[in-house]
Amino acid sequence: MSGFLKRLAAKLLLVASVVPVLLLGPSLLRAPVTLLHKLAVRTPTPCAGKTPRAERLTRLAGPRVRLSWKAPSGAGGGPAPLAYRVLRSGHTVGQTSRTSMVVAVTSHKRVTFTVQARYAQAPAACAATLRSALPVRLPGAVKSLRVLTIAGTQVSLSWGRSARGDAPIEGYRIVRDGKVAGQSKHASFQLKLSNGRAHHVTVAGVDTRGRVGPAGSGLLIDPKRGVLSSRRQAVSSSDGPSTPSKLTVSDVSDAGATLAWIASAQGGARIIGYRVYRDAQLVTQITATSLRLDHLSSAHTYQITVSAIDAAHHESAPTPALGLTTTHTPPQGPALMSASSVTDTSATLSWQAGAAASGTLTGYLLYQDGVPLRVVNAQTATVTLASNRHYTFSVRALDSLGYLSAGAPSVEVVTTHTPPSTPTALNATQVSDVAATVSWSPSTPVSGTIIGYRVFRDGIPVGQNSTTSMALTSLAPSTDYAVTVAAVDSLGAISPLTAPLLVHTADPTPTHGNVQAFLLASTDQSFHDLQAHYQQIGVVYPTYFDCDFDGSTIGSDDPLVSGWAQARKIKVLPRYNCQNPTTEHKILTDTPTREHTIDAIMAVVEAHNYDGIQIDFEAAPPADRNPFTAFITELAGRLHAENRLLSTIVTAKTYNIQSGRAAMYDDAALSVPSDYIFVLDWGLHWTTSAPGAMNDLPWWTQVADYTATMPNKSKFTIGMPLYGIDWPNGGGSHNPGTPLEYDGIMELAQQYSLTPIWDNTAAAPHFSYTDASGIHHDVWYTDQRDIQLRLQHIAALGMGAGLWHLGTEDQTVWNLTGLGGSG
Repeated sequence: MSGFLKRLAAKLLLVASVVPVLLLGPSLLRAPVTLLHKLAVRTPTPCAGKTPRAERLTRLAGPRVRLSWKAPSGAGGGPAPLAYRVLRSGHTVGQTSRTSMVVAVTSHKRVTFTVQARYAQAPAACAATLRSALPVRLPGAVKSLRVLTIAGTQVSLSWGRSARGDAPIEGYRIVRDGKVAGQSKHASFQLKLSNGRAHHVTVAGVDTRGRVGPAGSGLLIDPKRGVLSSRRQAVSSSDGPSTPSKLTVSDVSDAGATLAWIASAQGGARIIGYRVYRDAQLVTQITATSLRLDHLSSAHTYQITVSAIDAAHHESAPTPALGLTTTHTPPQGPALMSASSVTDTSATLSWQAGAAASGTLTGYLLYQDGVPLRVVNAQTATVTLASNRHYTFSVRALDSLGYLSAGAPSVEVVTTHTPPSTPTALNATQVSDVAATVSWSPSTPVSGTIIGYRVFRDGIPVGQNSTTSMALTSLAPSTDYAVTVAAVDSLGAISPLTAPLLVHTADPTPTHGNVQAFLLASTDQSFHDLQAHYQQIGVVYPTYFDCDFDGSTIGSDDPLVSGWAQARKIKVLPRYNCQNPTTEHKILTDTPTREHTIDAIMAVVEAHNYDGIQIDFEAAPPADRNPFTAFITELAGRLHAENRLLSTIVTAKTYNIQSGRAAMYDDAALSVPSDYIFVLDWGLHWTTSAPGAMNDLPWWTQVADYTATMPNKSKFTIGMPLYGIDWPNGGGSHNPGTPLEYDGIMELAQQYSLTPIWDNTAAAPHFSYTDASGIHHDVWYTDQRDIQLRLQHIAALGMGAGLWHLGTEDQTVWNLTGLGGSG
């Protein structure tokens, strides 16, 4: 046996001595544990004076407790322990030289804690255990209930968020005159009152388990006279805000935790936010009183403080530091284990894959009759057995930090037992691009009874049915799968596998669309949008690659996106983006750099089998006009020789301009080698300009009409934006705007209860608002009506339509016939 297995076997023999699991319920935050009783541990004579004493638990914030104990009495003058090992439910959670440890607990599960004093000489470990129960912790009381507006009998309420108890806050329950009037997921509510009378209103937090916390201070509200009474106390100080209170932590994981605190009292100016510090370093400033803190390291302790900041830039004193210790979650174990090829002397075991929560999965520890056998680095293992014996096998996943998962369901192996016959007539029906149903004829048992049929896909078990069919789901389209089936009898024997049945999933429905659209490789939402509307899209431009100063290609392919699109016959031409004038000039005018750039582009196109490439060079000087045309011509020749396509981006223009940003493009000349010319028909207003429509209709129409005069007109695609810009303080270089997608713009309008205005001249929607800091904003964007008008003009000119970019645009645009919709 290797040194590793000897140490591991010793560790598991120690774990096997642990007393079974105890209940650790929820508790009040940082309240001491109420012990139901302690187990009196009868220590053998060798452990006299060597067992930890006075074990107790103290509840901490979130699902954690502090387990503490006193050192052994040391009767007889024996040596002090080398360390203390803590086990929870029989599993080691840590080792320390101190007499306390912070340990994670799960509500409503019975748990036993064992503390082992570890010694260099026998006895190697002397253990003590304890039982405890913790009281339930409800959501905290709602504070700062206030009336925002009263309009007739409609009252707008808001309040501070409730601190979570054992479970996350699901919402808030609004009670009017003792009866529930509604429930809200947000810290606000529109409440209906009656004319001519006052109503008593309270709000309480409700967690995801349906438990309701205590109601906060109520308000007596009359629709005509306003708030008649309140328990809230006004703050009259002219200084800064008070320190936030009750900083708590919950939902601690390997890499994050949720912080919450009670709001500060306002001083001479209104509170505009809270600053969160980690190890004295500012992390962020937010307006809410809770924060999910991510990107933490596993098994690490941080010091967290929070302070309030007001509109006069006064910052409160920070809260007392809160020690936040992240946990490490053991790996997820295999969900199904199987035995096959059982003979008198051996058996082949296989199991589904486990998954590491953090770190990496390094193997599987195989157990025979409860004793560790060996670590296996695959999902199968052949074991040597004795004849005429009964065995029980299980397997646990092992991660790189030394943690073991819970065991897989065990499999029983009985040697010298003839297995049932192999199922016959295996076939597949209802095969689609993502699923198939397999069925077979029943097996005949030799002894015992048939209890089920185990189905394998590419040699890995996917499930077991008592019937003679199974639906296979979550398959990839256009893919071959080898399916086999074995019968399992009541004595644990498994029949020989059927001959593999090759199941080939169907090809997905191909696109019939002609729209050209950009896909942002930096966001999953852009891919989700492609999946939702792919049948209307003919060419997709993923933003994978950028140029480097020496002509090299920066970026990487996303095989999920590219393969998914090409499987549906969508042409994939990744965007090659280069907008640095110095780099562009070198690529276009320096022969070695130009050749290196073209070679690099061809390499990525061929490596990923793209349908072609799109070139997006912008901001080069007018002098690079002819070199750019020569570059496009040479690249097109290389691509066409490989039966691949070239798309060239040009900026908007209303005549053959010879100066400025658009002068580098000779549209007529570029249309000869290019397969597509994508015209960026927007940019009349941009983030650092004054507010206005990005593609004002009169200007946009001039660009489209000029483009229609080009030779090879059918190659031209008129591009349109699907987003908007929010400009503060009138915009300009000192007040740059923020690009927003349609969903975000609609949320903004709803937040300020605004109805957008349609500008007939620009043919674009817009609105204005004043934010909480008193700053005026102008928002211009595109919607279905905007796009429809432009699509009608594009169709009349006989050119294609293009979109920047797929994401959370106005989804009703996909109903437009100009984009291949049904109208």
